[in-house]
Amino acid sequence: MEVNIVVVGGGPAGVITAQTAKSVYPDKSVCVIKEIGDGVIPCAIPYMMHTLADTKHNAMGNMPLEKAGIDIIVGKVVSLDAKAHTVTLESGDVLSYEKLVLATGTDVRMPPIPGVNKQSVFKIKKSMSAMNALRDKVHQAKNVVIIGGGFIGAEFADELSRGADVDIFLIEIMPRLLLTAFDDEFCDEIARLLDERKIKIRTGSRVVSIDGGERVESVSLENGETIPADMVLVSVGAQPSSELAGKAGLRIVENGSIWVDDYMRTNAEDVFAVGDCALKRDFFTRKAAPVWLASTATAEARNAGTNIYGIRVLHQIQGTIAAFSTQIAGKSFASAGMTCRTCEKEGFRYVTATAVAPDRHPGMLPGASELKVKLIFADRSGIILGGQVSGGPSVGELINVVALAIQKKVTVRELDMMQIATHPLLTSAPTVHPLINAAHQALAKLRTTIRPNPEASLKVA
Repeated sequence: MEVNIVVVGGGPAGVITAQTAKSVYPDKSVCVIKEIGDGVIPCAIPYMMHTLADTKHNAMGNMPLEKAGIDIIVGKVVSLDAKAHTVTLESGDVLSYEKLVLATGTDVRMPPIPGVNKQSVFKIKKSMSAMNALRDKVHQAKNVVIIGGGFIGAEFADELSRGADVDIFLIEIMPRLLLTAFDDEFCDEIARLLDERKIKIRTGSRVVSIDGGERVESVSLENGETIPADMVLVSVGAQPSSELAGKAGLRIVENGSIWVDDYMRTNAEDVFAVGDCALKRDFFTRKAAPVWLASTATAEARNAGTNIYGIRVLHQIQGTIAAFSTQIAGKSFASAGMTCRTCEKEGFRYVTATAVAPDRHPGMLPGASELKVKLIFADRSGIILGGQVSGGPSVGELINVVALAIQKKVTVRELDMMQIATHPLLTSAPTVHPLINAAHQALAKLRTTIRPNPEASLKVA
């Protein structure tokens, strides 16, 4: 079978690559090969446990691909011959291509903990059947241990706390939850909210064994604590799925990602890689960065799909800014760019300021909540390095303003003079908007003697 463009992988990166390529090159045939026939939308997996009344509501269907005239094959690619321009499926079928895009995602990492393969120990799989099995167990479990306090672990803990008569332990080896995405004050607020949900948090703790017979019965920590468990969820990260590429001779970097250039081209002619399997470079340092986000993946997909038959759009992805958002116990948290912690680790001199105000004006309006904005700027140029936001639902879009500012290298002065739309029912008051006020506070510092790592906070009732 001959196809102009073959995309291996049916997740967000693969789907958007195929759709973009078909849109830009409508005369080209496009085929998506996906291993999972009953895929789900990855980011909403935690909410399949209780929030969604029916797990089918989170199905990742084929309609957008079919509507675009893109062929779909459910199967596993077992080999790639980059010189011959062919891929071979487990079924024995061989496809020849003009252009190939690898969007193979990540493989779930299972830590080398004794007992990790016992019954009722789960990892996150992106298939409807696997998530239905997990949901069934969740609704039966009375003692749940979650290993890993990153986004998935924290979101699952929050979601599972909606169940009746369930004890939940959240185990994290780092000193704080979500430590790589937020500074301490935001991490501590997330932990406080989870604690209010009666979730028992153990930070700075290592699981040394998962105990029981064939089925898990308890979890043992390095400090000697034993936690009863009839279900364990392992969420300690993932690793790029690059085995297919590696066997074909494509360049694989130290962290296991497939090497790509700025246009998502691998070192093999006519072979591209996008999404979680592809190398991510930090926006500021250009170091390899293990940041695996659907938003980053789809940006890379549009880049590859547009430029697959020749460079049409120049240098649109200059590295990942690690833009995250989540909601814990009804409160939203988001981050983009560098935190104070990463600035210090990488040797960046910085100025930071924090502003707080109601997200309605006046703050007595129904639905109002406290909106907190922390911004980080380079201490000489004033260019924005990062931002963190917490509050109501508006946080999810406000962080996108910060993300764009980072990508466009906006300065503190430009943010201070930013023109915004406001409305009493929708936003903070223009007189106290925390995005602008945080910038104003940082600018005031830049106009005076700059102290090492200064902090500022403005709170408006």
